[in-house]
Amino acid sequence: MTTTSSTWQPQDQEAIRQALGLPATVPCLDAIGRAMADLERGHPAGVLSARALLDAVVLIDQQLLAGGPEQEQAIEKRSSSGPIAGSVAAGGDAPLQKADVIAYDTALLRHESETIYANPRSSSAALLSQRRRYSEQLLLLLPAMASWVHFTAAAAGSLGNTSLLRG
Repeated sequence: MTTTSSTWQPQDQEAIRQALGLPATVPCLDAIGRAMADLERGHPAGVLSARALLDAVVLIDQQLLAGGPEQEQAIEKRSSSGPIAGSVAAGGDAPLQKADVIAYDTALLRHESETIYANPRSSSAALLSQRRRYSEQLLLLLPAMASWVHFTAAAAGSLGNTSLLRG
């Protein structure tokens, strides 16, 4: 898809469908074809922009598919507590609790450490956000597809609606 021609390529229709998350129905594919023709006729340079956005979405999709579980690193918390190495408490020569002998402050003989690993924002979330921005930019070039995107999103939302489950 990296040619400099301001005309659509055969694979662009399917790339648009996937980038916008549209169904593979005949009416939807016809609408995509009409939107592509309108852009090519009205603003030929816009085809180059649209194709660049499609290329970017394909790259993001490839990165998302290649990502492994290390991209979604869970929060981990580790704590440890014990006598300080080399102290009298480590050698067992000092009492380990304050109640045993008041002369020793065992808190000074112990160390505590806590390690927390977390991905504040996973790379997958960042990629999905960037993909959504590219799709929104594509809709600016193909405004006739906006109603299809809204209809598809509404249909997907109503399928998961609890009112349908109540019967």
